[in-house]
Amino acid sequence: MTTQSLTNSNNMNVNEEYLLSLRAVRERCFKVQEAAVRNKLQHFDIDTSKLQDIVQFVISIIKRDFDDPSKIPTHGRWRHFDADGYPRVQTLINSWASLGIDKTEQTRRVLDLMVVAVILDLNPSHNYSYQEASSGRLYKKKEGIAIAILEMYMKGLFSANPDQPHRVDSNAIMALQITDLLAGFKGTSETLNDLEERFKLLKHLGHKLQHCSDYFRNNEDQAFRPGNMLDYILNHPTTITTKKGPLILLETIWPIILEIGELWSVPQTDPESNSDGATLTLGDVWSCPIISCADQMVPFHKFSQWMLYSLIEPMEKMLGAMIEGTEQLTPLPDYANGGLLIDTGFITLKASDFDRGIKNHKENSLLQGQPKMEITPMFDISDPVITEWRALTIAYLDLVAERVRSVMNLNRRSLTLSQLMEGGTTSAGKELAEISRPNTQEPPIIIKCDGVLIQ
Repeated sequence: MTTQSLTNSNNMNVNEEYLLSLRAVRERCFKVQEAAVRNKLQHFDIDTSKLQDIVQFVISIIKRDFDDPSKIPTHGRWRHFDADGYPRVQTLINSWASLGIDKTEQTRRVLDLMVVAVILDLNPSHNYSYQEASSGRLYKKKEGIAIAILEMYMKGLFSANPDQPHRVDSNAIMALQITDLLAGFKGTSETLNDLEERFKLLKHLGHKLQHCSDYFRNNEDQAFRPGNMLDYILNHPTTITTKKGPLILLETIWPIILEIGELWSVPQTDPESNSDGATLTLGDVWSCPIISCADQMVPFHKFSQWMLYSLIEPMEKMLGAMIEGTEQLTPLPDYANGGLLIDTGFITLKASDFDRGIKNHKENSLLQGQPKMEITPMFDISDPVITEWRALTIAYLDLVAERVRSVMNLNRRSLTLSQLMEGGTTSAGKELAEISRPNTQEPPIIIKCDGVLIQ
């Protein structure tokens, strides 16, 4: 489900370049929101009176959990490593510093870790758990996955150099077998239902590390590592060195992220096929008939944005970097944020689509290994229902962010979109899922892609 080369400008027209941009994500999603305002949505009804309820609920979550909203951590993969409040990554960084490893190499190593952690950000079954070796504690679902990845990383599973286990390089990735990951996660193909697709994306990364040497090669040790993107970024002509740290343009990082690849697109093995609604070279881009554009395509680039959010944090935290242009990033259309809109009653599936989704779920439940509890509407990632839902999530959470800041008398710097997701909308969506579907905490709509449940 990864894309082929995303940045081959020689074979790309102007519209494709636009659809690959972050600007297109917000603009096209707001075109769906404009259709909602005109009551022209095909698959959802909207109760606008509920928008203020969402705002107040998010504010209540923020006030409950944080005395000072400006201290909310950013939204990124790093958070999952801090399960139970234990700073595992920072402890690892401190150990490197005690060995005399300089800040730049420390940052490379954390970028290595974050890239692999985002790629392997699996959607495990509700009964998956992982026992941490050092503490003996059990961690469920996302936190369990993250700690398993960290332990694999620390053991050197992703490094081909036994003298430098704490890194990720192309040779190790290309030699990796899916059974190595199953053993590392201490799981099965049933509990880790999307591991095969994530494994393919990891192999895609290994290929890109070797073939995009400008981004990923370090001339000192000749290794091809994700973290070596830092050298490219710091040496880029648009990057400015200041006393506080490097000033980096978001546009410098974005092409690198696109090369890593995306989930949820037409498989590489079928280059002639475009039957599922996504274009091979554009990744997470889908058709939406209700928008007033000639191509009717809506890009999301959710995976790539999640990667970017997760990589910005270590550069800011460890190097004092200032990333210019982060306002281009959007809310993530994941199950927690999207579920928040549905579980509050702000948006509701139209009756015909609800019935169709329930039928899909019942048919899917007859398949071996598929969930049978808590009957929930289910649709393929390419279904226009999902495109509308994801676009509405991005657009309306942008509006929620503006209203939350206004009520709390905060500006964009004191409460960033990343902080709002981490301390507000994501927590709110997860809590409502636990209340509404206590057995599984699954989203109110289940998405499938190539037979795999995704979030």
